[in-house]
Amino acid sequence: MALAVPVAAQMLDSPAVGTMPEDYLPGLNPLLQSALEQSPRMIANQMQIAVADAQRLYNGVAPLLPNVNGNMQYGAQSSSVSGGGPTSTNKGFQYNMQVNQNIFQWGALKNQLEVQKVAVTISQRNYAEGYRAYVGTLRRQYLGLIASKIALRNAQYSLKLAQKALEVANERLKSGAISPAEMTGPGLDVDDRQLWVDRSTEAYEYARRTLAREAGLADLPDASVPNEIPVPKYASDAASGLLADLLRDGAKDTFQAQVDELNIDQQKMEYKIAKVRLLPKVSTYAGISQQNQTYATSGQVQQTFVTNEFYWVQAQWTLFDGLATRGQKLQALYYRRYYERLLQATAEETMDQAQNARRNLDFAFRAMNLAERRRALATAALEQVKKEFKLGTMTQDMLNGSTDGLNQNELAATTARADFLSAWSDFVSLVGADPAMKNLPARYVRPVH
Repeated sequence: MALAVPVAAQMLDSPAVGTMPEDYLPGLNPLLQSALEQSPRMIANQMQIAVADAQRLYNGVAPLLPNVNGNMQYGAQSSSVSGGGPTSTNKGFQYNMQVNQNIFQWGALKNQLEVQKVAVTISQRNYAEGYRAYVGTLRRQYLGLIASKIALRNAQYSLKLAQKALEVANERLKSGAISPAEMTGPGLDVDDRQLWVDRSTEAYEYARRTLAREAGLADLPDASVPNEIPVPKYASDAASGLLADLLRDGAKDTFQAQVDELNIDQQKMEYKIAKVRLLPKVSTYAGISQQNQTYATSGQVQQTFVTNEFYWVQAQWTLFDGLATRGQKLQALYYRRYYERLLQATAEETMDQAQNARRNLDFAFRAMNLAERRRALATAALEQVKKEFKLGTMTQDMLNGSTDGLNQNELAATTARADFLSAWSDFVSLVGADPAMKNLPARYVRPVH
């Protein structure tokens, strides 16, 4: 079951403002905003709202308005008495115009319009849920792209070290310090690291193309991808408060929960419509027509054009419809019970997911802190090696190895930061405080009750 974000007033005045990935990485925010209009996925979702609105017109509004129809024709008609006799030919214009209007349907048409309005609201909530999930995807892809860029940098640096080691080995081979057999190791090392660079390059380029396509962009230049992710802060108290708000409300304001509630409302109205199915319905008709009438006798055929004007009030009453009405009432009743159970299951699962996400958020923060400590140790170690290298007590290989070690720790720290920011933004989105939702029209995210 796809669970959705609770929507409350806190969305626009969220304690998460200033803590989201786009706040640390300004280049992400334009992607989130432009993707709303340019992403193929969001454009397709927007069409679902347009379809629902069109259905509202012809299924909801149209039955309440007058219906006008007519036909007209122009031609010739010949008539004669069978067995021989005079023939009459008449040419002219004939027409028939009629207007009908439903007058009293026991509220069925009004409820039918409300059903269609609810369908539009459901499509808007589904669009908002799609955007919520879509924003989460873009954030994770953007954070992962930065990590891929750092991984490519590390692979390229490691290749340079291997190539230098191979050059040194070649010089030693020329001087006779090593045998040709000892060249195998450095050569394989270069090949391995070249493969690592090629794979890292393809992974980075593919991630960059994928993100651009998801955001509806022609390209995402390499220069626009940051070289690092700043160390994020953790608002633990704010997270606890957001979770408490969700649990207090019973998670009844999620988009999916709103959709379930709207479906319940729809079935209530469908039941009302079915209840009056067998009651008399009143409507009115009016029209005008011009028709050809033929009078034939044994001696003559007479044709005349007659103009008729008419209007009446009509009552239609279906006394028995083969239990169709009973079936419709039962269907609406059972569907209502189904969505009531679904609403309960959705709320319970959302609360469970939110509590699990809160605990995983703490784990991600702890993992990030461990990675930051290792990065700090690697930085300090490199500084010490640099000092000793200047004093001549450390070799270039030792300095290169220490630098490579710091690079790997920087990648690990960046990955841990990305994991924490992803966990934080997913949690904030789940509990209904994602500031990105303000990019949507208010009617798409406004609570239905």
